[in-house]
Amino acid sequence: MSYIYFNSPPSPYYLESGFSDYEIGESHPNRHSLNLFDLIIVRNGSLHLGEEKESWLLHEGQTLILLPDRYHYSVEPVTTDTFFYWIHFQTVNDWVESEQLHYKFQTEKHQDCFNPAPYTMQIPKSMQLLYPQQAYRLVEQMNDANKQIEPKAYWQKQHAFEELLLMMDMKQTNRQTSSIVRLAEQVEHYIRNHYRQQITNQALSLIFNYHYNYITKAMKQVYGYTPSEYVLKVRLDQAKMLLLNTHLSISDIAENVGFDNAPYFSNCFAKHVGEAPSSYRKKYYE
Repeated sequence: MSYIYFNSPPSPYYLESGFSDYEIGESHPNRHSLNLFDLIIVRNGSLHLGEEKESWLLHEGQTLILLPDRYHYSVEPVTTDTFFYWIHFQTVNDWVESEQLHYKFQTEKHQDCFNPAPYTMQIPKSMQLLYPQQAYRLVEQMNDANKQIEPKAYWQKQHAFEELLLMMDMKQTNRQTSSIVRLAEQVEHYIRNHYRQQITNQALSLIFNYHYNYITKAMKQVYGYTPSEYVLKVRLDQAKMLLLNTHLSISDIAENVGFDNAPYFSNCFAKHVGEAPSSYRKKYYE
């Protein structure tokens, strides 16, 4: 299953909405690089849509988010009378499509103290709505607000859109309460706060009271990395930030992010980033 992760605040924002009513034999238009997100919600009938090499057959109460930089097309004409809503929206923040159960955007460690804590929305690429009638009502509110006078219309549309996102956000609807996800989140948090220290398999087993194999399974399933791979990822991410934002020596950076010595740090950096730390720094300073 694929998810669209939106880094916020600010949250994605509403642009426009409407509905389409297709008779048998009609097709959704083909589009390339629409430059906005297109959320489709089928109310009646079925819609067979494709994006690049993937396709979905949507039925009543099902959704699909078409991405701004992809080619979208109709796989085949509708075979029954079909009614669906569409919502165009956009975001000014980072977003990513991923099959990971949990994705975390890299954030600057030294943020301005007035910046709010980041939140990552997890919206399924395609899903069956738990409460489709409530979703239909919200889209109808957006559509009806287009007849209102600004600024009242703006706030009505944006508020209804945010309620719809809340319904679709997996973190809110599911809260990822399974034990394996909770464990992975706890381990990930521990690694981010202790990456400068030596983190061994035995230490993680003692801290979380689980066999290391189970901890590894949890991290792989939720984040796509083993604990040792994630430690290395965090250390290299921090090293990149220090290379670009400080004048610390390579040796000092290696020590700062938890490597025993500078040569080993440089070898790891070159292997995983594709160039030496000094080259990485020089490329962005020039």
